[in-house]
Amino acid sequence: MELDLGTVSASRLFAMYTSNLVWSLFLTSTALHAVALITSPVQAVYKWVRRQSSDSDTPIPYICAVIGSALWLRYSIFIRDTKLILLQTYAVSMQLFFVVALIFYRTKRRKLIRLMTGIAAAMSLLFLYIDNLNDEDGKEFTGRIASGAQIAGSLVCPYLIYKAVTSKCIDFVPLAPVVFTWVMELHAIVYSIGIDDFYMLLANVIFFCMDGSLLSMFFVYPTEKKKKN
Repeated sequence: MELDLGTVSASRLFAMYTSNLVWSLFLTSTALHAVALITSPVQAVYKWVRRQSSDSDTPIPYICAVIGSALWLRYSIFIRDTKLILLQTYAVSMQLFFVVALIFYRTKRRKLIRLMTGIAAAMSLLFLYIDNLNDEDGKEFTGRIASGAQIAGSLVCPYLIYKAVTSKCIDFVPLAPVVFTWVMELHAIVYSIGIDDFYMLLANVIFFCMDGSLLSMFFVYPTEKKKKN
Protein backbone atom coordinates (compact mmCIF):
# COMPACT_ATOMS: atom_id res chain seq x y z
CA MET A 1 0.00 0.00 0.00
CA GLU A 2 1.45 3.40 -1.07
CA LEU A 3 1.40 6.06 1.61
CA ASP A 4 1.19 9.72 0.55
CA LEU A 5 2.97 11.61 3.30
CA GLY A 6 1.12 14.77 2.33
CA THR A 7 -2.26 13.28 3.22
CA VAL A 8 -1.33 11.39 6.37
CA SER A 9 -3.79 11.87 9.23
CA ALA A 10 -4.55 10.07 12.47
CA SER A 11 -7.86 8.81 11.11
CA ARG A 12 -6.23 7.46 7.95
CA LEU A 13 -3.47 5.74 9.90
CA PHE A 14 -6.09 4.19 12.18
CA ALA A 15 -8.10 3.01 9.17
CA MET A 16 -4.98 1.45 7.63
CA TYR A 17 -4.13 -0.25 10.94
CA THR A 18 -7.63 -1.68 11.42
CA SER A 19 -8.11 -2.74 7.78
CA ASN A 20 -6.44 -6.02 8.73
CA LEU A 21 -6.56 -5.83 12.51
CA VAL A 22 -5.31 -9.35 13.30
CA TRP A 23 -2.22 -8.96 11.11
CA SER A 24 -1.58 -5.44 12.42
CA LEU A 25 -1.77 -6.63 16.04
CA PHE A 26 0.58 -9.49 15.20
CA LEU A 27 3.09 -7.09 13.61
CA THR A 28 2.88 -4.84 16.67
CA SER A 29 3.52 -7.81 18.95
CA THR A 30 6.42 -8.92 16.75
CA ALA A 31 7.99 -5.45 16.82
CA LEU A 32 7.70 -5.20 20.62
CA HIS A 33 9.19 -8.67 21.13
CA ALA A 34 11.99 -7.92 18.65
CA VAL A 35 12.95 -4.67 20.39
CA ALA A 36 12.84 -6.44 23.76
CA LEU A 37 15.02 -9.27 22.42
CA ILE A 38 17.57 -6.95 20.86
CA THR A 39 17.78 -4.83 24.02
CA SER A 40 17.79 -7.71 26.53
CA PRO A 41 21.60 -8.18 26.65
CA VAL A 42 21.72 -4.86 28.50
CA GLN A 43 21.43 -6.97 31.67
CA ALA A 44 24.70 -8.66 30.69
CA VAL A 45 26.37 -5.27 30.19
CA TYR A 46 25.14 -4.22 33.64
CA LYS A 47 26.71 -7.39 35.05
CA TRP A 48 30.01 -6.62 33.31
CA VAL A 49 30.01 -3.07 34.67
CA ARG A 50 29.23 -4.30 38.18
CA ARG A 51 31.96 -6.97 38.07
CA GLN A 52 34.31 -4.89 35.91
CA SER A 53 34.79 -8.04 33.85
CA SER A 54 33.08 -9.90 31.00
CA ASP A 55 35.34 -12.95 31.28
CA SER A 56 32.54 -15.24 32.50
CA ASP A 57 30.48 -14.71 29.32
CA THR A 58 31.24 -16.37 26.01
CA PRO A 59 31.46 -13.92 23.06
CA ILE A 60 30.06 -16.43 20.56
CA PRO A 61 26.32 -15.49 20.79
CA TYR A 62 27.10 -11.77 20.49
CA ILE A 63 29.38 -12.23 17.48
CA CYS A 64 26.88 -14.54 15.75
CA ALA A 65 24.11 -12.00 16.38
CA VAL A 66 26.04 -9.18 14.69
CA ILE A 67 26.88 -11.30 11.64
CA GLY A 68 23.33 -12.60 11.29
CA SER A 69 21.67 -9.21 11.68
CA ALA A 70 24.05 -7.59 9.17
CA LEU A 71 23.21 -10.26 6.58
CA TRP A 72 19.46 -10.03 7.21
CA LEU A 73 19.70 -6.23 6.94
CA ARG A 74 21.22 -6.59 3.48
CA TYR A 75 18.57 -9.15 2.54
CA SER A 76 15.74 -6.91 3.78
CA ILE A 77 17.08 -4.15 1.51
CA PHE A 78 16.87 -6.53 -1.44
CA ILE A 79 13.25 -7.49 -0.70
CA ARG A 80 12.40 -3.84 0.10
CA ASP A 81 10.73 -4.65 3.42
CA THR A 82 10.79 -1.35 5.33
CA LYS A 83 9.81 -2.96 8.64
CA LEU A 84 12.70 -5.43 8.45
CA ILE A 85 15.15 -2.72 7.36
CA LEU A 86 14.32 -0.57 10.39
CA LEU A 87 14.39 -3.53 12.76
CA GLN A 88 17.68 -4.97 11.49
CA THR A 89 19.33 -1.53 11.49
CA TYR A 90 18.44 -1.19 15.17
CA ALA A 91 19.63 -4.76 15.79
CA VAL A 92 23.04 -4.21 14.17
CA SER A 93 23.56 -0.96 16.10
CA MET A 94 22.72 -2.47 19.49
CA GLN A 95 24.65 -5.70 18.90
CA LEU A 96 27.77 -3.78 17.91
CA PHE A 97 27.44 -1.87 21.18
CA PHE A 98 27.26 -5.14 23.13
CA VAL A 99 30.35 -6.52 21.38
CA VAL A 100 32.29 -3.31 22.09
CA ALA A 101 31.23 -3.48 25.76
CA LEU A 102 32.23 -7.16 25.90
CA ILE A 103 35.69 -6.33 24.54
CA PHE A 104 36.10 -3.31 26.83
CA TYR A 105 35.49 -5.36 29.98
CA ARG A 106 37.58 -8.33 28.80
CA THR A 107 40.73 -9.04 30.81
CA LYS A 108 42.50 -10.49 27.77
CA ARG A 109 41.04 -8.62 24.82
CA ARG A 110 43.71 -8.74 22.12
CA LYS A 111 42.66 -12.13 20.74
CA LEU A 112 39.02 -11.02 20.64
CA ILE A 113 39.94 -7.75 18.91
CA ARG A 114 41.91 -9.66 16.26
CA LEU A 115 38.95 -11.99 15.75
CA MET A 116 36.50 -9.09 15.31
CA THR A 117 38.88 -7.32 12.92
CA GLY A 118 39.07 -10.46 10.77
CA ILE A 119 35.28 -10.84 10.80
CA ALA A 120 34.80 -7.18 9.83
CA ALA A 121 37.21 -7.56 6.91
CA ALA A 122 35.51 -10.75 5.71
CA MET A 123 32.04 -9.16 5.95
CA SER A 124 33.24 -6.11 4.00
CA LEU A 125 34.54 -8.31 1.19
CA LEU A 126 31.29 -10.32 1.18
CA PHE A 127 29.12 -7.20 0.90
CA LEU A 128 31.38 -5.84 -1.84
CA TYR A 129 30.82 -9.05 -3.80
CA ILE A 130 27.05 -8.88 -3.20
CA ASP A 131 26.92 -5.27 -4.42
CA ASN A 132 28.37 -6.40 -7.76
CA LEU A 133 25.50 -8.86 -8.34
CA ASN A 134 22.20 -7.94 -9.98
CA ASP A 135 19.16 -7.58 -7.72
CA GLU A 136 17.71 -11.06 -8.28
CA ASP A 137 21.01 -12.92 -7.92
CA GLY A 138 21.98 -10.72 -4.98
CA LYS A 139 18.70 -11.41 -3.20
CA GLU A 140 18.98 -15.16 -3.71
CA PHE A 141 22.66 -15.28 -2.70
CA THR A 142 22.15 -13.09 0.37
CA GLY A 143 19.06 -15.06 1.39
CA ARG A 144 21.04 -18.30 1.28
CA ILE A 145 23.99 -16.82 3.17
CA ALA A 146 21.78 -15.14 5.80
CA SER A 147 19.72 -18.28 6.29
CA GLY A 148 22.84 -20.45 6.46
CA ALA A 149 24.50 -18.07 8.91
CA GLN A 150 21.45 -18.10 11.19
CA ILE A 151 21.31 -21.89 11.08
CA ALA A 152 25.06 -22.05 11.79
CA GLY A 153 24.55 -19.55 14.60
CA SER A 154 21.87 -21.76 16.10
CA LEU A 155 24.52 -24.48 16.49
CA VAL A 156 25.91 -22.46 19.39
CA CYS A 157 22.91 -23.77 21.34
CA PRO A 158 24.15 -27.41 21.43
CA TYR A 159 27.57 -26.08 22.49
CA LEU A 160 26.00 -24.08 25.33
CA ILE A 161 23.88 -27.08 26.31
CA TYR A 162 27.04 -29.21 26.46
CA LYS A 163 28.73 -26.54 28.56
CA ALA A 164 25.76 -26.46 30.95
CA VAL A 165 25.69 -30.25 31.29
CA THR A 166 29.43 -30.53 31.97
CA SER A 167 29.55 -27.62 34.45
CA LYS A 168 26.18 -28.44 36.07
CA CYS A 169 25.45 -24.70 35.88
CA ILE A 170 24.23 -22.20 33.28
CA ASP A 171 25.71 -18.91 34.52
CA PHE A 172 27.51 -18.05 31.27
CA VAL A 173 24.49 -16.86 29.27
CA PRO A 174 21.60 -14.69 30.54
CA LEU A 175 18.08 -16.13 30.63
CA ALA A 176 16.24 -13.14 29.13
CA PRO A 177 17.82 -13.27 25.63
CA VAL A 178 17.16 -17.01 25.43
CA VAL A 179 13.48 -16.58 26.35
CA PHE A 180 12.96 -13.58 24.08
CA THR A 181 14.74 -15.37 21.22
CA TRP A 182 12.45 -18.39 21.54
CA VAL A 183 9.30 -16.22 21.54
CA MET A 184 10.68 -14.05 18.75
CA GLU A 185 11.48 -17.05 16.57
CA LEU A 186 7.85 -18.14 16.88
CA HIS A 187 6.75 -14.69 15.69
CA ALA A 188 9.33 -14.81 12.89
CA ILE A 189 8.01 -18.17 11.70
CA VAL A 190 4.49 -16.76 11.38
CA TYR A 191 5.80 -13.60 9.69
CA SER A 192 7.85 -15.67 7.23
CA ILE A 193 4.74 -17.62 6.29
CA GLY A 194 2.79 -14.36 5.97
CA ILE A 195 5.23 -12.85 3.46
CA ASP A 196 5.96 -16.23 1.85
CA ASP A 197 9.74 -16.13 2.39
CA PHE A 198 11.41 -19.54 2.30
CA TYR A 199 14.84 -18.43 3.55
CA MET A 200 13.46 -16.74 6.66
CA LEU A 201 11.09 -19.63 7.38
CA LEU A 202 13.78 -22.32 7.17
CA ALA A 203 16.25 -20.42 9.36
CA ASN A 204 13.70 -19.49 12.01
CA VAL A 205 12.18 -22.97 12.34
CA ILE A 206 15.61 -24.50 12.99
CA PHE A 207 16.62 -21.73 15.40
CA PHE A 208 13.29 -22.08 17.24
CA CYS A 209 13.99 -25.76 17.92
CA MET A 210 17.62 -25.19 18.92
CA ASP A 211 16.85 -22.29 21.24
CA GLY A 212 13.98 -24.20 22.83
CA SER A 213 16.44 -26.95 23.76
CA LEU A 214 18.79 -24.40 25.35
CA LEU A 215 15.89 -22.80 27.23
CA SER A 216 15.08 -26.15 28.83
CA MET A 217 18.52 -26.12 30.51
CA PHE A 218 17.40 -23.25 32.76
CA PHE A 219 14.82 -25.60 34.27
CA VAL A 220 17.47 -28.26 34.92
CA TYR A 221 20.57 -26.40 36.18
CA PRO A 222 21.10 -23.38 38.50
CA THR A 223 22.10 -19.99 37.06
CA GLU A 224 24.84 -19.42 39.65
CA LYS A 225 27.56 -21.71 40.90
CA LYS A 226 27.43 -22.61 44.57
CA LYS A 227 30.14 -20.87 46.54
CA LYS A 228 32.52 -23.17 48.37
CA ASN A 229 32.91 -22.45 52.07
